[in-house]
Amino acid sequence: MKKLYFLLVMGAVAWGCGDKDRFMVSGIPTTPILDSKLKILIKDNSLINVRLDSIVGIRGFSDKNYFETADQFVNFSNAGISLPKPKLTPYSYSRSFVVYASGTSAAPVINYSLDYGKTWASVAPKTFAPVISTTGFYSTELVCTAFIDSNNVMLSYQQKSNTEADSRQYYQLNLNTATASRVIWYDDAFQPLNMQFVNNKTGWMLLYKNSAFSTFITKTRDTGRTWSEPVAIDKRVINGLQIGKKGNIAAIEDAGNVYISTDSGATWKKPAADLKLASAYMVNPATVYGVSSTGVMKSTDTGVTWNTVSDNMTEYLNMKKIHFQDEQNGIMYGDQKLYITADGGVNWKVLLYPYPYMLVD
Repeated sequence: MKKLYFLLVMGAVAWGCGDKDRFMVSGIPTTPILDSKLKILIKDNSLINVRLDSIVGIRGFSDKNYFETADQFVNFSNAGISLPKPKLTPYSYSRSFVVYASGTSAAPVINYSLDYGKTWASVAPKTFAPVISTTGFYSTELVCTAFIDSNNVMLSYQQKSNTEADSRQYYQLNLNTATASRVIWYDDAFQPLNMQFVNNKTGWMLLYKNSAFSTFITKTRDTGRTWSEPVAIDKRVINGLQIGKKGNIAAIEDAGNVYISTDSGATWKKPAADLKLASAYMVNPATVYGVSSTGVMKSTDTGVTWNTVSDNMTEYLNMKKIHFQDEQNGIMYGDQKLYITADGGVNWKVLLYPYPYMLVD
């Protein structure tokens, strides 16, 4: 095994010499060999969420590890984690909080972290008040979860009916008492897609209406007890939601467009031409970055027009998420790969990568 390891390392060195010592992202000279200590973050791992907290400060978690670094992985700390599978709802992020549900809609388990994914706890609701009735409905699904504050999570249920109106029901789950109390319900044609709270009062929710073939957004100022009249965004299914400061919102379509609102969702800007973005991130109301299968793109006019800032890398096919600290400094990642930029996405540096020698025991 030592001989195989030696050959693989020498092969990696040879790959990095001569005319081939240029990383495909930008053509800048780089050493393609990472510190072997990083193997614990790469081997048999898949990145789930990573954020850039400063020019060099990075924290995130994979399906097996939480990690932090203050110097782009020259030094780093990590802790093993175990996440219940399969997921019933998508991961939901708010401030330092992360939450998702596993189990079944009838018997969900709410898995949550209050520290960016470093430590996790789980709560199975003991009671629902009132109990969710399934009479007259052919399906009852827990669609999404969202943190209200460090002690409370909102659960969004969708019930489908063959004869009557469908129903949406929203329960506030107290993580300390494991009791879920219904906040409000609607019997209408809207289906919940995503939800996010910025504090214990104010939140937004994306809704889809089949008859309109459109996604809408609605807002609450009283912890979900009342919601504003839904406002149409576009005739698309739009699942992604990013809430910025002072009412700035990005609604992000899976493998598609990004829409920006600067007035709490009352009006929306949309791209002049269709996009195919795997991920998008709003830095500020004007500046938005996105990554597609062909390159990194940037908008400086609230998402209306877009320019490609980097397009010479086949690795974009595997990039799933992008996160920017400011207009210059950002990261993008997917599976076992993580890159960082300090010039607005033009050039990228390798931070994590499954080089063959990293995958050898």
